[in-house]
Amino acid sequence: MGQPLTIDLPDELLQVLGTAEEARQEAKTALILDLVRRGKVSRTRAAEFLQISIWDLPALLAQYQIPWFDYSSEALREDLKTLASLPPRSSQ
Repeated sequence: MGQPLTIDLPDELLQVLGTAEEARQEAKTALILDLVRRGKVSRTRAAEFLQISIWDLPALLAQYQIPWFDYSSEALREDLKTLASLPPRSSQ
């Protein structure tokens, strides 16, 4: 599961975010995607940390205005290796 992290939120902010669980998920997503934006976490690792499919990540990145193709060469190599190891995606 990982290490717990506690942050204090003003009541007004918690009301905007909804429940404490929604606030936790929003904070986790924002942190991970900020690390992607700064090049500290690859897109593949972000999908793993967020427990979503790499195929669902572009839509989430778009919500946070993070370009899909803004890659460092190291992150691109890592993601290409991961994508090559995935089974083909079935048509839906």
